Amino acid sequence: KGVTVKIQIQLDEARGWRRFESGPLTLWFKGYLNERSPSQLADRLESLAAADWLDEAAQLDGHFALVVSRGNKTFAALDRIASIPLFYGSDEKAHHLSSNARQLKEKLGLEKVDAEAALEFAMSGFTTGSKTLYEGLEALGAGEAVFFENGTARRQRYALYNPKPEAAGNNPVPVQGLAQVTLGIFEKMLRGLDGRPIIIPLSAGLDSRLVAAVLKELAYDNVKCFSYGRRGNHEALGAQKVAKKLGYPWTFVEHTSSQQALTFASEEMRQFEGFADAFNAVPFQQDFFAVGHLKASGYAPPDAVFVNGQSGDFISGNHIPASFALPFEKNDAAGRWPRLLDALIAKHFDLWHVLKTPENLDHARSALKDEIISLAGGLGEPGDDFGLYEMSELLNRQVKYVIAGQRTYEWYGFEWRLPLWDNAYLDFWEAAPLTAKLGQNLFRKMLEEKNWGGIWGGEWQFPKTIVPAWVRPLRFAAKVLHAPLGRDRWHRFEKNYFHWPTETVCNYAIAPYGRVAQDRRGHRNAISWHVDSYLRAKGLGFDGKPLKKTGEEKGA
Repeated sequence: KGVTVKIQIQLDEARGWRRFESGPLTLWFKGYLNERSPSQLADRLESLAAADWLDEAAQLDGHFALVVSRGNKTFAALDRIASIPLFYGSDEKAHHLSSNARQLKEKLGLEKVDAEAALEFAMSGFTTGSKTLYEGLEALGAGEAVFFENGTARRQRYALYNPKPEAAGNNPVPVQGLAQVTLGIFEKMLRGLDGRPIIIPLSAGLDSRLVAAVLKELAYDNVKCFSYGRRGNHEALGAQKVAKKLGYPWTFVEHTSSQQALTFASEEMRQFEGFADAFNAVPFQQDFFAVGHLKASGYAPPDAVFVNGQSGDFISGNHIPASFALPFEKNDAAGRWPRLLDALIAKHFDLWHVLKTPENLDHARSALKDEIISLAGGLGEPGDDFGLYEMSELLNRQVKYVIAGQRTYEWYGFEWRLPLWDNAYLDFWEAAPLTAKLGQNLFRKMLEEKNWGGIWGGEWQFPKTIVPAWVRPLRFAAKVLHAPLGRDRWHRFEKNYFHWPTETVCNYAIAPYGRVAQDRRGHRNAISWHVDSYLRAKGLGFDGKPLKKTGEEKGA
């Protein structure tokens, strides 16, 4: 769709993009707004000068991506969590804006890999900052916009999740305040659904259980739940008990290693990857089979809306390392930067132990530090260092990998909602002090005190169990034999030989068991192997470096 000779726009209307006209203005919109329609937004934008479009986007409440064009001006913006992707780049003729990264890469003829981005991808499964794997391809980020005018592309930011409770002098937050915000978010969401069926991916954890419990508290009955993974896994068993207590239908989609291996290697998965690949993180694939099964079986009707609990554990503080609450004597920059950067690296840049060389770690620290300085201006108050940690994780792993998991629902034609990523929750938790967030202290207190749905407390704890059961005696025997060799040796052995057949959702099936068992590079988890497979499909090794041009190595 050519809008002007200076900007070409390509948006996939088959995947949720809609077009609205208001006088000379055209609005392309994907997603949803609370208490407002896209057509109303188009009228509002037409009444404004182009210079005011950014301020208007900053006021929107919902999850969305939008593109606005009027005359020779084009503006694109994403919501505060970049829940829907947009990409742009240029050639000698025009700027190009697209909803599909792979199509844009081909259109622009981009082949040069960004070596720094590839290394970051290999170590963590995502790139840092605005980088993608290919030079010349830009991905808009959370709370960002780009303005095209007179042959220039000007990137702008209107929102940044950057918790600074100590700098603001915030006081402890009462449980009732969080409960009111939580209920308000769900009430707002339900007003926009008009009674449509809700499908909840339910686990034994706190986040999806909160979604189900609050819907019950608000007397919304058109709800179904589902779980997936290995038969008998504790997440599914706990979810089944929760759904029964709440009176919601529940179904289970079984995963097996052989089935998941076929799914990951299928032609449909290749097509899905062509839709979901953003070149800044490995695509989220683990629930692809389950959602497809729900559609094919009719359990999820065409007008169903998937509502999951992402990412309640992150937003409520559960990812903050305990080290940020310990006494810390080195409160100067020379002491604070290493603590912050090393915490981020330990959490995210450990997919392969052999890649944690001094040189690679220095690069990761530098990339993370540069992004933090660019966005936050550097270190603020010492007590707010945990907020910089959260800011970095949100912009990188959460946005690019976890939230991008909504592409699976879209692939199968379903809408989705992310209530725990609502603007009101972002605002609330951005202002919450460390004491409220560490270990999800305030979040857990709210759940226990309110006890929505009656599914909280001692009997609603679901300890992890190892399935299938036949693995347990073998694992126990191997652990006994490893006792004299030390805990580290045992954990390496367990990871190589027992994680593949016991991982809950069979994500390891992306690689053959023998290859995982024999590997000595020190993988962290199943995502290590998904990244390995992803990079090899791009002609890159597990370390992000180009493979030799041989079929044997590229297909290894």
